Amino acid sequence: VSLIYTCISVFCVFIPWILSGKNIYAGVLLVCVFIILMTLLLVNGWDRKTLCASLGCVGGVVVAAIITLVFSRIMKFTGYTNEHSYYLTSLPGSPNLAAIAFSAVLIGAVGAVMDVAMSMSSSLYELSIKVPDISFKSLVSSGLSIGRDMMGTMANTLVLAYVGSSLTSVLLICTYADSFSDILNREAIAYEIVQAIAGSMGILLAIPITAFVCGGLYVSKKENENYV
Repeated sequence: VSLIYTCISVFCVFIPWILSGKNIYAGVLLVCVFIILMTLLLVNGWDRKTLCASLGCVGGVVVAAIITLVFSRIMKFTGYTNEHSYYLTSLPGSPNLAAIAFSAVLIGAVGAVMDVAMSMSSSLYELSIKVPDISFKSLVSSGLSIGRDMMGTMANTLVLAYVGSSLTSVLLICTYADSFSDILNREAIAYEIVQAIAGSMGILLAIPITAFVCGGLYVSKKENENYV
């Protein structure tokens, strides 16, 4: 069900949003927040676990967005990452290709960030239940330890997904490139690198955000219950 709503939000809302000439940056942020909240609410309902995972995920996506914008300005991305980009310029209104590339990074990262945030929130919730007298510091420390192991695999998953989706383009560029530096200076390759960095940093920052939010909500809730 969540997958159906995700597809509807992208194909029936976000794509028409772009084609109608509206602000693409605002549109992709709204779609990402909708996907996060909708998925977590459908999967888990509204409780502390969902709240912690939502805050951690939104924080991770915001970090990925900021990193992407910074790199895009520094590296002066135009958005011409493949041959399809050139066809988009012939559409009425000529969509902002740089904004579309930015959207691709966030949409690609939101799933992995959401996976990490929900796994962290659920793990720490179970830990807080099994160890009733656990402190804020101990819970956060356990969360960071769990997140460290998750980060090692999720970053690889994200990078491999990006590379796999554009492997034919990468092969073509490498075949006709004169040198390794020439490969790195191609916008398509530089864009893939930025995707990997932004997505990985989104995951990395979602871990401590979720851990600290979980520590605050889970421990304070238990203290209030004990007080009552």
